[in-house]
Amino acid sequence: MKTMKIWRIMFITLAAFSLASCDKDDPFVETDTGKNTLGFLLNGKKVEYAWEPILPFVDYGYKVYAMEDYMGNDTLYINAVLEPIEELRGSNYISIKLPITKLSPGAVLENVADIELPYLAGSEQKGEITHKYRQNLAITSSRVGIRTCKRGEVLSGTFEFEGDAHFMDGTDKHCKITEGHFDVEWHR
Repeated sequence: MKTMKIWRIMFITLAAFSLASCDKDDPFVETDTGKNTLGFLLNGKKVEYAWEPILPFVDYGYKVYAMEDYMGNDTLYINAVLEPIEELRGSNYISIKLPITKLSPGAVLENVADIELPYLAGSEQKGEITHKYRQNLAITSSRVGIRTCKRGEVLSGTFEFEGDAHFMDGTDKHCKITEGHFDVEWHR
């Protein structure tokens, strides 16, 4: 019985220490070390990557990562799970696709990135079933700046883009993304 209490106390102490030592890195601090961070301003409001503390003995998937196209298409995908964006009706994912051949330290890519920022365009009720329709932001211009580029290791840089969201209720929203930063491990 006493042994059981000691194990409980040790487990609780270990869990508390683990949670306290896991801090979210600020995506607006420019780093170049593969911290898997990403963030930007959408029409002046902060949008950050989603974060969960990593507990001992539990493997979580990365919320932010960069991976080469496994089909050999010379494309690097930077993907991030985001905190839900109210302005885009709960949008919570971004993907930035870049041509690997154009990536080098100091490179500036104007209108080269293929950016997907899906949003809920609307929904429709048919009987007891609700159909939700997602669309990608219609990108009108983009700019990606590369700070660090070590193929198979780390990629960091900045981004900004503009686009329009068209909703099924007839409303439109112009979106200006500024101060975007990423610092990701490059997986092959």
